[in-house]
Amino acid sequence: MNAESGLKWLLRFIAATTTFALAAAVLPQSWLAYMVHLAEPETPMTLLVTYSTRMLCLLYAFVGLLCWIFSNNLERYRPLIWIIGIGSLLVPAPGLALLFSLAPPAQRDSFFWIVFIDLAEGAAQGVLLVILLILTRPSRSLRPQEEDQRESRSRSL
Repeated sequence: MNAESGLKWLLRFIAATTTFALAAAVLPQSWLAYMVHLAEPETPMTLLVTYSTRMLCLLYAFVGLLCWIFSNNLERYRPLIWIIGIGSLLVPAPGLALLFSLAPPAQRDSFFWIVFIDLAEGAAQGVLLVILLILTRPSRSLRPQEEDQRESRSRSL
């Protein structure tokens, strides 16, 4: 397996694992309330909690859909894949800092570790994405040819 194939399969793995969040976004309200109660028993099911939970699930599913689309044409979507890779590196750092600073050691229950693993997994995916993007970047000798092709396309329009 070469780096380009690895990048394609990593994007597809991200897509496969995050698209399942769509199911959680459309759960019946009673099921969602039960799941929130399992995670944080004292949390009241207010409109804000319901909205935030469903929107976060939809965001995960949307990122999964984008990764699937990007995996089908790496060259075309390379700049957007870079954005997902860099974002995957930047988001977990403040998330982990907040997680550890807001939850005292006595309150680090199972939900704390689920969030920790989710943030750490996102950071690991970001590292892999960036490494694979660096390994699959076009060589500098091909770039002038690409520019000539773009110019010829723009002239034909």
